[in-house]
Amino acid sequence: MTKREHPLKGEFDTATARWERTTHEDGTPAALEVGYASNGLVALRMAADPEGDILIYTPDEWKAFVEGVRDGEFDLPTWETEEE
Repeated sequence: MTKREHPLKGEFDTATARWERTTHEDGTPAALEVGYASNGLVALRMAADPEGDILIYTPDEWKAFVEGVRDGEFDLPTWETEEE
């Protein structure tokens, strides 16, 4: 199996990007950071591992992702238990 490189590899400069930590509804820090590059690319990384892997999105991909989150596209199912 050959490993493909991401087509945007090298296009996102983590050192000059503006990083923001995500927060929970109550305002406490969450696990992710969102990075905004001057060329319009957006990235996600784990706040606890800023030197680790990042996911890079084009502006259109980021817009579609955010709209999907807002629409509940990625919500996990809730399991209701029957009362005994």
